[in-house]
Amino acid sequence: MGIYKKALSALFAALMATAPLLPVVCAEEAAEDPYADITVPSGIDITTLGREIDDLITGSDRDNTDFASAEIGVFVGKDVVYTGYYGYTDAENGIFADENSVYEWGSITKTFIWVSAMQLWEQGKLDLDRDIREYLPDDFFGHLSYDDPITMLNLMDHNAGWQETTRGVMSSPGKAIPTLEDALKAIEPAQIHRPGEVMAYSNYGAAVAGYVVECISGMSFCDYVHQNIFAPLGMEHTAILPDHSDNAYVYDKRKGNKSYRMLLSTRICLGDSLYYVDAYPAGAATGTLADLMTYAQALCDDDAPLFADKATQELMFTATDHYGDSDIPLNAHGFWTNEYKVRTYGHDGATYAGQAYMNFDPVSKTGLVIMVNEPDGNVFLSETPTLVFGSLEPDKYGKNSVQEKLTGYYLPARSTFKGMMRFVPYLSAIDISKLDRIENNGDGVHQIVVKTGKPFVSDGEEMAMLLGERHHPDGNLGFASSGTDILYDGAYLAELILLTVFIMLGVVSVFIFMIELKLKKHNRLPAYTGHKVLMAGHIARLISVLLMISVYVAYSDNKGGLPYNAGAVIGIAQIICMAVCAVTAVISILIPVMKKEKPLKYIMSTAGNALCITAVLYFQMYVYWDI
Repeated sequence: MGIYKKALSALFAALMATAPLLPVVCAEEAAEDPYADITVPSGIDITTLGREIDDLITGSDRDNTDFASAEIGVFVGKDVVYTGYYGYTDAENGIFADENSVYEWGSITKTFIWVSAMQLWEQGKLDLDRDIREYLPDDFFGHLSYDDPITMLNLMDHNAGWQETTRGVMSSPGKAIPTLEDALKAIEPAQIHRPGEVMAYSNYGAAVAGYVVECISGMSFCDYVHQNIFAPLGMEHTAILPDHSDNAYVYDKRKGNKSYRMLLSTRICLGDSLYYVDAYPAGAATGTLADLMTYAQALCDDDAPLFADKATQELMFTATDHYGDSDIPLNAHGFWTNEYKVRTYGHDGATYAGQAYMNFDPVSKTGLVIMVNEPDGNVFLSETPTLVFGSLEPDKYGKNSVQEKLTGYYLPARSTFKGMMRFVPYLSAIDISKLDRIENNGDGVHQIVVKTGKPFVSDGEEMAMLLGERHHPDGNLGFASSGTDILYDGAYLAELILLTVFIMLGVVSVFIFMIELKLKKHNRLPAYTGHKVLMAGHIARLISVLLMISVYVAYSDNKGGLPYNAGAVIGIAQIICMAVCAVTAVISILIPVMKKEKPLKYIMSTAGNALCITAVLYFQMYVYWDI
């Protein structure tokens, strides 16, 4: 008997030791699962789906510790056919993800704005084609470049013309949370495109739409959503305010959550990653998997529980933006379409604490929801959608496609093109000729065909991604993809060279300082006219480069926003640097003429200072106040 007890004890100890490595899965056993024979759009049944999801981390080629946590839900109609809970919400204290856990939903929150807007449209209180300034307080905007109307449809389609804001959109706990109106005025970005011309995903534009809902309804956006979305659906475990104070359950649970980043299969704890989204309609919702599933199910329910007339829900999922001149929808009243084997509607979300995903096929009524506590995402986010919805097969829209060769450099429209962060889009340019096989499908639709080894892809080999032609007023051809247009930039190489030379001038200045110090130490530093002036130019160029770098560092450290005081100081400092460079350049021209010195070093000084001034002016590194 003692032998058996020892064996059982050893077995129990072994199981406990390996428990942290095993996923926690809440799914029915196949033999007991009433939904086992249901088939999802990819063509597999629920039993196989559960097995494939498990294999994402337990397969022979997988490291089952290479993630933090994930919660996954699949529904077909009114039935939740699969739920899975994997990993930890707090690994250090051994707290597993389960049905009580809450995660941040990020930009999925925006869909509450679009549902609210359609509810108000249904009631005759909101005209989707009317200038939103008619609903807002007088002189609400301070940086508009165009007098053209900005409509709710512009906000839904993310083409109101705003660039990314350079103001801080997040704040740390403990700071006073501003009103939505004040938060929006504090982060208003520059309007760089005429409304309707360029699509660039905009947190600011979406939050403005949330404020329009406030102005029309006469209640806070939070109260409106609780009363008109959460309460009708019974979503009792979801908060939407920046500090989650509108739901005590979420408030308590969220404080105990941690987020993680994986580095070489090592789990790095980021703490609670708790930051407040001041313009909260853009992305502050936090809740349970069950609540997010309930919401997603309601959106593809034929009974349209969120509307008085189901025709309103049908209208909400009609296209407001298309790929090229085709009838393939890109956006439907704020809901992005995704072309898998079937067409889905939904939204993704990301915060500093994690990511979330919500998509559904309104034809089969199949939906998928995923929540993770990793800001970089994980394998569940990248591969589960294909398991459920399949992949876009190249022949679906490209039966008569013609392979083509596109060339040129393109910049993402979702970026900063005005102000001291103007240099940022040039760091993420796309050389379109380097993409995998590109085919022209006609009607302004192109598809990128890529090789893949993922399962449930046509022939197990290829899948496609769509691009839509976008003809811009400047005569250039751009392309639309989900979330942003990409804009042709014929001057990109020249701009990149200018930026590179500017940075190299700063690097060269460091070496010159080092060389001069070494020569001076050995009393071998030759005397020449204007030495101090030329050295002032070197110092100014180095400081200018460091200021540019500090802009990016300050932006990143401030969670997506450059503090006003820091921006003002950097802008003034760049102006001083330009002034020093200008004086140095002029003196460098005069010295060889007046003192008969050998001109080479002075010509180089003039050229270096002129290039520095040109780069600072072109990339607007001194501009901060009016954006």
